[in-house]
Amino acid sequence: MRRSIIAANWKMHFDMERAVEVARQMVEKVKSDSEIIVCPSFVFLDRLSGIFLNSQIKLGAQNMCFKEEGAFTGEVSPIMIRGVGCEYVILGHSERRHIFGENDVDIHKKVVSAIEHELKPIVCVGETLSERNNGKAFDIVERQIVSALDGVDLDKVVVAYEPVWAIGTGVAADNKTITEMHKFIREMVGDVSILYGGSVKDTNAKELAEIEDVDGFLVGSASLDAGKFSKIAEEFDKVKGGK
Repeated sequence: MRRSIIAANWKMHFDMERAVEVARQMVEKVKSDSEIIVCPSFVFLDRLSGIFLNSQIKLGAQNMCFKEEGAFTGEVSPIMIRGVGCEYVILGHSERRHIFGENDVDIHKKVVSAIEHELKPIVCVGETLSERNNGKAFDIVERQIVSALDGVDLDKVVVAYEPVWAIGTGVAADNKTITEMHKFIREMVGDVSILYGGSVKDTNAKELAEIEDVDGFLVGSASLDAGKFSKIAEEFDKVKGGK
């Protein structure tokens, strides 16, 4: 079911003191009709779970292992993140794919495992600049979606389109690119919520929200500032009204 979602991906930022401070600021400042999700580093999950407990903010993890337990040094299981209060988990982020070598098979296993453990996966897809320049953007995104969501109940997932060349660059994809890709994804996933990610800021949130098939945002660096993140949610709500 399509619903409005604004998700924060804090990536590898903050120490505990700063994470707690920003989380408390978010509880105070973020008032939205949309579903709000914050995905901090693993080490902050337990502490932030208590801070978000009586607020509208839901907790998510940035990744997980597909196994429940075992000899997997350095990994975190779905049981672990569910146990500290997570409802969501980001899977298939381009940084996991391109820096840490995760492939489509890995991501599909994680999606299946997340759903089995009552976690809602935010499945990231997107092409690199060279793939786009070589005319392969739609092929890449189609492959990523088909592989990740094979045999999965689509009512239990969220998709985030994040063109790799727009992540962390400060320059979001143009409206034509986002419109075409979100429409293409919509034809594959139907009523699934489709988020846009890639240099989403408080200054461009309203313009991006006006794109028909954009159901929300996956926000990176701008989510590290509670005021900016609150403004992004506010601007989105003005356009979409929190479906």
